[in-house]
Amino acid sequence: MTLKLWLHPERTAIRPTSPLAYLIAVASIALATGLRHVLAPWITGAQFITFFPAIMLTVFLCGARAGLLTVALGALAARFVSGPPAPTPRDDVALAMFIAVGLLDVLVLSALLRSNAALKQTLGHLRRANQDLMASEARFGDLLESAADAMVIVDRGGVIVRVNGQTERLFGFSRRDLVGQPVERLIPDSHRVSHARFVRDYMASPQLREMGRGGELQGQTASGAAFPVEVSLNPLRNSDAGLVCAVIRDISLRKAAEDRQTLLIHELNHRVKNTLATVQSIARQTLKSTGDPAAFCEAFTARLVALSQSHDVLTRNDWTGATLSEVLLEQLRPYRRDHVVRFELSGPPVSLAPRAALALGMVFGELSTNAARYGALSNDEGCLLVEWRWLDEPGKPTVAVTWREVGGPPVAPPSQHGFGERLIQRSLSHELGGSAVLTYGAEGLVCDLRFAP
Repeated sequence: MTLKLWLHPERTAIRPTSPLAYLIAVASIALATGLRHVLAPWITGAQFITFFPAIMLTVFLCGARAGLLTVALGALAARFVSGPPAPTPRDDVALAMFIAVGLLDVLVLSALLRSNAALKQTLGHLRRANQDLMASEARFGDLLESAADAMVIVDRGGVIVRVNGQTERLFGFSRRDLVGQPVERLIPDSHRVSHARFVRDYMASPQLREMGRGGELQGQTASGAAFPVEVSLNPLRNSDAGLVCAVIRDISLRKAAEDRQTLLIHELNHRVKNTLATVQSIARQTLKSTGDPAAFCEAFTARLVALSQSHDVLTRNDWTGATLSEVLLEQLRPYRRDHVVRFELSGPPVSLAPRAALALGMVFGELSTNAARYGALSNDEGCLLVEWRWLDEPGKPTVAVTWREVGGPPVAPPSQHGFGERLIQRSLSHELGGSAVLTYGAEGLVCDLRFAP
């Protein structure tokens, strides 16, 4: 080992190249020499014994350079200050041995100091690396916990090593129940064997798999309830354990919306066909009952408007149905004049299915059109009173509606049943399984309707 390596700076209490270091070396040898004279009667034949502590103390405090100076000064002091007046060859050998051992002490102690400094530096690097790792782990944990989707990290054997809070909320398991368990615990029993096979195949060549690419998948909660999910897989590239992050999204609401949309499309298709059939029937029957083209146009248009108004009510409710009062108000809305209401409606809440709403819309449209042309709404004094109630009849709930016209011109029974009356009867009997009775009294028309909504 070269002298340059011996003199490599060590981490000492005093800077090795400072004058103070060399002053301490001189002082330590002076102190050791004085101590040697004091102890001379008791250490005969051991004239170098007090110099070794001085050398060691100087190296520890000031480094190798000061230690070498201490060895040199110690040798001079041992020969010329505290040595015998006439040195013998034996004394020369002892001095050489002292110098050799002193240099060895400097070398060993200097190496220990350098090793200690290097060890401290390494430990400092490790401590900072550990702090960086802990900070990175904390950031990763924060990212995992802030995710809106469930995130499950599994190893190459398909065993769960970490989950986030959304996973606990979505599946109903605690972290303690999931960590260390196979990922199949989150899957219905009927899919576990095939999923375990998929995990083995995927882990053989892991790659990014986006949401929705795996087809329809199922998750299972702690209570055993299954629900549709989408899963994306992303291998953690810098992981020696072959970890894969699975992002799991509950698509129950989306599937329900898609199913509802499909149902609505089929329902709309069915309704459009029924509506077209209704329009054809209205056109055919109106044409039979009216020979004049102008009269046909007026009657046919009024009936189409009634049908359209029923569709408006259902559209506002997303075709889930309507209430009886909504259907009535939509058909009677055109007969408000200057914010004067010429009709009164009263009755309990009655919900109607789309089919019943369309049928009753046609009925009330026919009655209101007839009232505007011939009945209570044809002058300024008349009004309509519409009341309904539930009937306590065995079998199924029934609604009774009374349409009463008051204050209009006198009415008389028609000589023959027209299409309007047939439309009312047909709508009640065929569409709702109910009945309609029209009474032409002196005060105006009274129509009693009964149907099961």
